[in-house]
Amino acid sequence: MTYRLRSQTGDSIAVPQLIFTNLTRATGDHMRVALYILATHSTDPKDIAHALALKNVQAAQKALDFWHGVGLLELERDAAPPAPLPAKQPPLTAEELRMAAMRDPMVSTLATEAQAYLGQSLGQKDIQRLVSLYVNESIPVDLILLCAAHISSQGRHSVTQLERELDRWAQEGVTTGQEAEAYLQRLKERGQREEKAAAILGMPVGALTLADKRCIRRWYEEFGYSDAMVEEAVLHGNGSKDPKYINGILKSWYAKGWRTPADARGGGSLTGANVRVDRQAPSGNDILQRPARRPLRLKQEE
Repeated sequence: MTYRLRSQTGDSIAVPQLIFTNLTRATGDHMRVALYILATHSTDPKDIAHALALKNVQAAQKALDFWHGVGLLELERDAAPPAPLPAKQPPLTAEELRMAAMRDPMVSTLATEAQAYLGQSLGQKDIQRLVSLYVNESIPVDLILLCAAHISSQGRHSVTQLERELDRWAQEGVTTGQEAEAYLQRLKERGQREEKAAAILGMPVGALTLADKRCIRRWYEEFGYSDAMVEEAVLHGNGSKDPKYINGILKSWYAKGWRTPADARGGGSLTGANVRVDRQAPSGNDILQRPARRPLRLKQEE
């Protein structure tokens, strides 16, 4: 009995020659991990151990270390560190604050409005620090007030917390009131997506970790997927609703160019447009035209 490779066995993936070169050295787990990485582009040992039912995460990590050692994988470089913020000047003195208020009416407006947005009265030292953001660091008044309103809505009301949030905004490239409005709208949309994704995953939004939120952000902002696509990935998740595992599925789909649930449903070898019938079912006429089989006869014993 001989065999030959069938022409239709599902989606195909390119296998680097490096894998064939190391066939004699690789174990079964090594090969399974390599094929999983090629298919999903996921190198998270937890995801791999869960998807391949390995004994433990260490088994997945050992396979990753093996493929890194032979040159199939490379260390993922961290993103370039953000540019350091300019050195802060010391806060205004009381006399400098008085002179600034005399020269610029926005100083008094800022001091008054910021206290209202923060929801508490500020002492002299805090007002000096607050006005220094405008006078010494040239941060627009509308940007400061928008930031004050934002942190106050989150239960933060101090000037120290305001300074830290403004520093974070600067790292995100938010330097004007208009950019701040767009940024806050983006944060609002992210929060709504996190709530929706948490509902799809069947978990409270408060249980999402920072890593989970980064995954969700990629689904919607980088991949451009809809809620329906996330729901489809959960259906394909083999019972797992871990955001990092679902992220591996969506990342694989994005790499394959699948953009809609219909693409995902039709991507397998047994569904959608990939189904191919090699031979047609016999019609009634075909059955009638077939010669009848001769009945089997038992050989009589002599």
